[in-house]
Amino acid sequence: MEAGERQVILIVADISWYTRFMVANQTALSHAQVIITELIQAIIKEVEIPLQVAKLEGDAVFLYAIKDTSAADWAKVREQIGQKLIGFFGVFGEKVAELSQSNTCKCDACEHVEALRLKTVVHSGQALFYEVGGFSELSGVDVILVHRLLKNSVHADEYVMLTEDAYRDVAFPPQIEVVEGQESYDSIGTIKTYVYYPPADKMIFLDMDDMPRYDTRRYRIKNMALKMLNAMLYRLGIKPLPEYEHLPKSPF
Repeated sequence: MEAGERQVILIVADISWYTRFMVANQTALSHAQVIITELIQAIIKEVEIPLQVAKLEGDAVFLYAIKDTSAADWAKVREQIGQKLIGFFGVFGEKVAELSQSNTCKCDACEHVEALRLKTVVHSGQALFYEVGGFSELSGVDVILVHRLLKNSVHADEYVMLTEDAYRDVAFPPQIEVVEGQESYDSIGTIKTYVYYPPADKMIFLDMDDMPRYDTRRYRIKNMALKMLNAMLYRLGIKPLPEYEHLPKSPF
């Protein structure tokens, strides 16, 4: 990206409970980190033009989309971004379930994968693109704001929060409902927001098929049964051990 200011949509996809997860699992730190890496990788694999990865930030992925397109192209881009924001919940939840069901490790980190959630904040504005030490960077007030919004008053650990500017620029699927709110920050002021909360009993997918959500009691019981069954099948050699790019292999 050439140096200079651009009109952009800025997105930070952040894993809730990351700090508590890592601190609580210090004795299994390597497994805790590779679990986070697998989840981050699942989100990255969903990223495609017009979205691009700006950088990885530990427990988060910082994304952007350039708004320098024609009116006709922008209408399509708005829909694509809205779909991706909802789609991130799907791939994240599927990876959480996959890691939980197929991983037979008994360490605290691997046993508590399902505690992790995904929250995403979105803002639309300007960013200065520049290069330093061979790395491309984004800066500016709007970049600061989208990161500041991660510290907010929302009493939930899984949601999409959009600023008023982002809500205008992003086209959510028509079935998605949002709740209006506001956040206040020193030196920035009051920011109007729109928040989408995934339903408590099911995940929203773009094809509108009802699918069980990975944190319901019914799903957790089913998940535990599947995990026990998979462990037995692995031991007997009936089912091949899963291989992940980052997760250590099972000892069985």
